[in-house]
Amino acid sequence: MNTDSWMWLLPVVFMIHDFEEILMIKVWVGKNRENLNRRFPGLARRLLPNFDRLSTAGLAVIAGEEFVLLAVLTGWCVERQGYALWAGLTLGFLLHLGMHIVQWLVYGGYVPVILTSLPAAVYCLWALAVLSARGLFTWGSAAVWGGIGLAVIVANYLLATWLAHRYEALVQAYAGGPAE
Repeated sequence: MNTDSWMWLLPVVFMIHDFEEILMIKVWVGKNRENLNRRFPGLARRLLPNFDRLSTAGLAVIAGEEFVLLAVLTGWCVERQGYALWAGLTLGFLLHLGMHIVQWLVYGGYVPVILTSLPAAVYCLWALAVLSARGLFTWGSAAVWGGIGLAVIVANYLLATWLAHRYEALVQAYAGGPAE
């Protein structure tokens, strides 16, 4: 497979992963709320109210905004041969996937990200190995871009969440009730 194909798979794999989360998270939290409150009371108290304010459509707004940003950055990396930046993005996504794998291990059962986290992590590792073997980036430069990328991911997540809450408010104003 050529380098551009390996790179363009990143936003595709990201979106497949986010589809699982979008489709399953609300139902899963509803079914597991008591267990989450019992096992992780501090975390549940902090996270569940924020999560409850978003509909499935609101979660899709977050994923869609992140996908657009990732696709634009991937396109820039492909066109400008920004392999270190792309490797940094991939490392950031890989760390995100690692967090989900840890969640699964700690929870000890299905969490609505694990079915796609494992194969997505394999893609990330394989793609990074292929591009590295082709001499297209150094691990040091990828780590620097990965660190910058993590800061951007956090800031962008806050922006995407703000957009999702704005979307929810617009839907409520338009429809006279919460988004479905």
